Amino acid sequence: MHTSSKPLISLITYSGLPDLDPDDRLVQTELARRGVEAVPAIWNDPTIDWSKSSFSILRSTWDYHLHYLQFLSWAEQVSAQTELLNPLPMIKWNSKKTYLADLHEAGLPVIPTAWIHDSKGPSLVQILQENQWNEAIIKPSIGLATAGVKRTNLENADNDQVHVEMLLRSSEVMVQEYLPSVHQYGERALIFIDGEYSHTVRKAPFQILAAAGQAGESRAQCNAQEIEIAKSFLDYLDTTPLYARVDLVRDAANQALLLELELVEPSLFLAFAPESAEKFAEAILRRIS
Repeated sequence: MHTSSKPLISLITYSGLPDLDPDDRLVQTELARRGVEAVPAIWNDPTIDWSKSSFSILRSTWDYHLHYLQFLSWAEQVSAQTELLNPLPMIKWNSKKTYLADLHEAGLPVIPTAWIHDSKGPSLVQILQENQWNEAIIKPSIGLATAGVKRTNLENADNDQVHVEMLLRSSEVMVQEYLPSVHQYGERALIFIDGEYSHTVRKAPFQILAAAGQAGESRAQCNAQEIEIAKSFLDYLDTTPLYARVDLVRDAANQALLLELELVEPSLFLAFAPESAEKFAEAILRRIS
């Protein structure tokens, strides 16, 4: 039981990781060194009294896409009882990948994406033909890792329309041009803590859902231009997120494009940059004070 007058931090996870992701255990240790207690909290555990936490930090809620409306309702209730980070408006906006359309409309470099909002929308074949894409990736607008993700091409698009129709039962569908660079240069995940660039990781193509460091990631370098591009997406936001991950890919012209802006439950790969867990703990302390 928490009896100290010091702040209590809830690190929010899901039932598949009741003892936290390895990254978050690093943060838990760093907070403990600074005299702050941080405890795991499963987001949909009905026994938790969220009002006892000074701050509740979303981390590994890796099943939210399976309970999307429940998750949004929970986030709204929790944010009324404790300070939720990242904050509720950011979570609502970022938990559905339609945010990519907002970023595109703002003139930011986003991977080419076509949207199918319902069964009356354009067919997969039409999208590939109109955009002159030979290969593409089908994704649900509510999802994480490879859930619902399917690679398609013009030859198989008619057959893969069945997959699109299945996804449309629960959310809009996005179709993105397949970029070979995800297997060559790789997808670069740039991690930001309290708005400041921390480090970069190269993610495995079509990465499976797994604890940080267990899905083929590796430490990588990025250049100043990539950092500048990544920061432009954070500059778009109304407030500075406690944490953010900006996933970039390269197009055929070798230009960096946003694949995803992760503000809800991203792995931050803190173990790949030993100082980053300390940075995260210090950022949390700044929010507390």
